[in-house]
Amino acid sequence: MRRARPISPFRTLAARETVLERFPQPGRGALPVAAGYPAPYRVGMANLGFHFLYGNLRRSPRLAVERFFSDTAPATFETGAPLASRAALLFSVSYEEDYVNVVRILHEAGIPPLREERAGSPLVIVGGPAPSANPAPLAAIADAIALGEGEGTLDAIVRLLGEEGGGSRPALLEGLAKLPAVLAPGVPGPGAVFKEPIDGPFSHSVILTPGSVFPDTLLVESGRGCPGACAFCLATSLYRPFRFLRADALEEILSRLAAPVRRVGLVSPAVAASPDFARIVRMLASRGVGVAMSSLRAEDLDEEKARLIGSIGTTSVSLAPESGSERMRYRLGKRVPNELYFNAAARLAEAGVRQFTLYLLIGFPGEDAETVAATKGFLGGFRKAVGGRSVSVHVNALVPKAWTPFQFHAMPPERSLESLQSATARMIGAAGLRARTKSVRSAVRQALFSLGDERIGRAAAIHVTAGLSWKKALAAAGVDAEFPHAEKGPETPFPWDAVSGPVRRSVLWRRFEAISAGGRDGEP
Repeated sequence: MRRARPISPFRTLAARETVLERFPQPGRGALPVAAGYPAPYRVGMANLGFHFLYGNLRRSPRLAVERFFSDTAPATFETGAPLASRAALLFSVSYEEDYVNVVRILHEAGIPPLREERAGSPLVIVGGPAPSANPAPLAAIADAIALGEGEGTLDAIVRLLGEEGGGSRPALLEGLAKLPAVLAPGVPGPGAVFKEPIDGPFSHSVILTPGSVFPDTLLVESGRGCPGACAFCLATSLYRPFRFLRADALEEILSRLAAPVRRVGLVSPAVAASPDFARIVRMLASRGVGVAMSSLRAEDLDEEKARLIGSIGTTSVSLAPESGSERMRYRLGKRVPNELYFNAAARLAEAGVRQFTLYLLIGFPGEDAETVAATKGFLGGFRKAVGGRSVSVHVNALVPKAWTPFQFHAMPPERSLESLQSATARMIGAAGLRARTKSVRSAVRQALFSLGDERIGRAAAIHVTAGLSWKKALAAAGVDAEFPHAEKGPETPFPWDAVSGPVRRSVLWRRFEAISAGGRDGEP
């Protein structure tokens, strides 16, 4: 086991944090647990899922809660206590590639990463979008996996830990297995199901820190799910229907804070789609509170909203057309014509936005020379619309996700994707724009995690603990590395088939058939 790293930098950071909620003090005999995010502190403290987890744990006086991140392991952030000394470690996991960091954190803490080897070690509980979609890869690692939206489920886990946490490990696991939206691998239970969605309350930061990716910003979940119907989008499948934060609910959140805030970040896949968007922005501006926002959709940006976005000093905006081909975009379920993008861009530029970022996908069915030509034309039209403002274009490979029509998609071979990505980047450069690309190899590895079974989790454990290369670890664990690239049909078995999920397989298959046949995709 490695020796604990020096924690003086984290003590300095802790002293500069502002706690926004008056949490109760842990009672005598409170169970020591830790909430973690498998990435560095600056990333974890910018994640609403982590704040949701930590805040709910801290509200119970029966739990003594500390935090941990990939750069604090093998110790806690607050006191440097060994993670192995905690009764339970609870991870919030947003991205599949962070599964390796989950394993690494456990290994560095001297905790066996494989569940079957942890008889007396801390209980490991995980939740979040990635394991909710496909819990199988973490079934080899985690003692319990929470699925879907956490409201209600996390409350039940907190109560169980507070009431039974000091008891036997088998009894606690049996209690977790009985919860409807919790999967406890290896423990008999009724089977995990996605619970009915709850219409709020939505998450918000419970701590401000200057050390975050978004320094000293109160992050607020302004909407959950998305009103769109993009066939590749996990948020559309998992978090339906689209719900949004009302302006009066945000005012109530602000009134309860233990300290004032100077900046609010609105977080949603479709921030401006909320009917309360303008009211929220004006309310914050009237209080002298700065406003930042995550994802914007061109179809939501009329003249009023564009002017409002510019009026609060927004200088950089991201849009995701996914494809420069209008035909292909419609095929993917993103039924937004080119003209809407050009109009939105022109309005934003006129309102004062100086930097634009576009996101394009490659590797979907039906890509051809016409798609490339159409994308070139789209970029030319967009550049003209923004009138010389800065434009960068990110080109990423489409990664098949569970519970989306693209779970049936045969991902093109890595070399084919690399060739297509390079050609697209050259075309973007020739159009006078900046191209940004993400590793295709990383996308393929993400696909293995998003579609894989328990063996992929074992491969991650072998990769970390034995120091084998990723390729050798996959082979040692018996992973079918070609599964993401294989043809799939309506009867193809998937690792998440035992979970009662949010969308029927037959609906997903019909959508995928329509996409593959070249027709316009319809909503589920």
